[in-house]
Amino acid sequence: MLLAFVAMASWALTHETAQKAVDAFGNDTSLVHGSITVAVYDIDADTLVAGFNPDMSCITASTMKTLTSSTALCVFGPKFTFKTYVYLIGEQKGKKFKGNIHVVGSGDPTLGSAYFPKNPNIVAEIISKLKEKGIEKIEGEITVDSSMIPWPASNGWWEVGDLAWSYGMGIHGFNFCDNRTNLKFTAKDGEIFNARFEPAVPGVQIINRLTSTKNLDNIDLRLEEGTPAIVLHGTAANMDYNMQVATQLPSAMFIDSLTRSIEAEGIKLKIKPVKFEKMKNSEKIQLLEHRSPSMAKIITSLLDRSDNMFTEGLLRAIAYYTGHEGTASAGAAVVDSLWRSKGIDTRAVFQHDGSGLARANKVSGRFFVEMLSYMAKHPIEGVRLSQLMPPVRARIGKLIPETPLAENMVVKSGSMNNVQCFVGYFPAKRPKYAWALLANNWNGTRADLRDKMDVMLIDLFGQTEIE
Repeated sequence: MLLAFVAMASWALTHETAQKAVDAFGNDTSLVHGSITVAVYDIDADTLVAGFNPDMSCITASTMKTLTSSTALCVFGPKFTFKTYVYLIGEQKGKKFKGNIHVVGSGDPTLGSAYFPKNPNIVAEIISKLKEKGIEKIEGEITVDSSMIPWPASNGWWEVGDLAWSYGMGIHGFNFCDNRTNLKFTAKDGEIFNARFEPAVPGVQIINRLTSTKNLDNIDLRLEEGTPAIVLHGTAANMDYNMQVATQLPSAMFIDSLTRSIEAEGIKLKIKPVKFEKMKNSEKIQLLEHRSPSMAKIITSLLDRSDNMFTEGLLRAIAYYTGHEGTASAGAAVVDSLWRSKGIDTRAVFQHDGSGLARANKVSGRFFVEMLSYMAKHPIEGVRLSQLMPPVRARIGKLIPETPLAENMVVKSGSMNNVQCFVGYFPAKRPKYAWALLANNWNGTRADLRDKMDVMLIDLFGQTEIE
């Protein structure tokens, strides 16, 4: 399996060779009680080379992100950017502005994101524009319109235990700092001290329901029903904690951040509601048009890091920008319609979110490879999905990193309890094959399963390196 590759430009995977490798994996004793779907597709020949239960729909985990990303690439194109508009609504007299700074959310998931540090910071942009207008004093409020995406921010198909953690944050019409913050506190004998959010999130409470303990660290998080709050429960050791958590009010976090920055820059800010009907010369002036990174960069980032919030943002945007309500169900309906219009059978697709966090999501191996094949043969403005996917490297098992496949194959992984999935292309630069491998419920360790997946992929593609 780890022998040197032999370059053969004419090499092609035969059905017999491919099916033998696929069957060896599919019939492994660790999968007797599981559900698996495997499909290997020849993109040029437009045919399934090999499969094991190729039409069985299995839980996808984060491989669902390839379906959402492919649809977004088709709908928006790789150069699309989200545009967030900031307005001054009121009246400026000299260096004083009386009125509101009003921000209209566009569903952009990247505002203030830690993953795009080189993209202009919207807070800094607003400060710069205020200075350009010579404003040194503001009397009014900072308001945010987040209505593009309706309540609730989280998906009803997600498990309650996921929602408070940094991977389970919801998606809003206005998002900020990846919709997460750091919860810091000191625990001592079941009590918590100096609890705070950094960055601050005004309006979100911290509720302590920890059990008294000195040494056992077993903290769980929940969102409080009916009020914005993070609930700590379980047991906590006597120590300082710094936990990254989801925030329910990203607009509040943004308003606090902008307020602090305005004051730090020497601009006086007096928070005071303004009654516009009493203002004779009230105006709405566009202060700023903030642009996100390109769609291609957003997809590259989310596929590499498996970002749930980014992907949920794309699904809601797919719905909203095609004339529908910005909900997950409306987005899923657009996804289904788009792929049916391209002649691909979607009956094996059961989609309830964009990211794959919902365990109710199920897709067959055949659908995945047919979709991936379409994306390989139909570049969007010269961009293929394969160009936006990361190299496999050590993302599967411990064998592939010792072969040229580590850099010559791209992949999207997905995992959750009792679910391990991968979909990808070979070779990386000019894909000739698309493949999908989804396993639900197996006996043995995850590491052993992933090594067996490595063996199958090496048996399939390890004989040669296509130039």
